[in-house]
Amino acid sequence: MNTGLRRGELLALRWESIDFGHRILTVEGGTAKNRQTRHVPLNDEAIGVLNRWREQTNGGQRVFEVSTGFKTAWAKLLKRANITTFRWHDLRHHFASRLVQAGVPLNTVRDLLGHSSVAMSLRYAHLAPDQRREAVAKLNQKPLFALTMRLQWNQGSHSAFLSHDFTGGERGTRTLDLGIMRPIPEDSLSLFNHLPRGARCNWHH
Repeated sequence: MNTGLRRGELLALRWESIDFGHRILTVEGGTAKNRQTRHVPLNDEAIGVLNRWREQTNGGQRVFEVSTGFKTAWAKLLKRANITTFRWHDLRHHFASRLVQAGVPLNTVRDLLGHSSVAMSLRYAHLAPDQRREAVAKLNQKPLFALTMRLQWNQGSHSAFLSHDFTGGERGTRTLDLGIMRPIPEDSLSLFNHLPRGARCNWHH
C-alpha cells in the first residue's frame, strides 16, 4: 500500500536492496515484470513497518521468507480479517489510486509502478478530474503581449523607448493579431507630437 510492489517483486525482495539511510527500496531488474531496475522511495509508514518487521525476522536474506503456499496463506488471512473479493494486486491499485488523487503526475506514478509506458497508468487518470479542470481553466487567463517601440531620429544617435503592454479582450485571447488587441492609450500617443522631423518607429515584441 506504500510501495506499489508486485507480489513477485515483494517476495523476492532482499534486505540488501533496502537502503534505510537514504530511504530507498530497489527492485532488481531480474525480479521485475518488465526486467528493468527501479528505485522506490520509502515514506514514514513503510520505513516504520520494515524496521519492526526486521526485528522479528531470523536474519535471512529475503525480507519475507515464505515457507508455505502464498495463495493458501493469503486466503486464510482474508478469512481471518473478514475481507471478501480482495486480491493482492488490489493493494497495488490502491497505491496508484491514492497517488493520483493526491495530484501526483501520471508519469511519476508510472515510474513508481514500473510500467513500461504511461498508457498502462492511464487507467487511473479519471481519479484526478480536478487536475483536468484546472488545466482548461488556465485558458481563461488573459495573456500578456508586451511591445517596445523604439524611436530614432537623424540628429546624432538619439533614441527613445516607449513600452506598452497589450492584453486580450474581455474573454481573453491567445492571438497576437493587433486588430483585436487594445490600442496604445492617448497619453502614450501624445509622445509623437514631440518627435523631431525624420524620426523612425521600430516595433519590438
